[in-house]
Amino acid sequence: MNQLSDEQQQERLNDWTQKLTGMYIAQDMPEADYMRVKERDQKLELETLPEDARAVEDTPWLFVVAGKKFVKPSLLPFDGSRHIRPGRPITRDLRQDRINLYSEDDGKITKIAFF
Repeated sequence: MNQLSDEQQQERLNDWTQKLTGMYIAQDMPEADYMRVKERDQKLELETLPEDARAVEDTPWLFVVAGKKFVKPSLLPFDGSRHIRPGRPITRDLRQDRINLYSEDDGKITKIAFF
């Protein structure tokens, strides 16, 4: 990814904050891996999308199930994504092309950042 100016970075942050805040993060890993992570962290309660869930047209990362909006992080148009929950440690390696999704314990996105 090309280096973005400060203004471009802020514009991208504002755009994605508006798109994603308030949505929920859907389980985005194989079931076996999800169960291992859940065993380590009992607070992890991400929802699994039903097999018949369909992405919203022109937005392959957005799913609506029973009126609730879900984001599948691996489908976002970035070179990486990270789900950051309250009280969890994170590495501080700088990657401007990675989106960081901060959420409540239930997976509801409260903030995003790029680093």
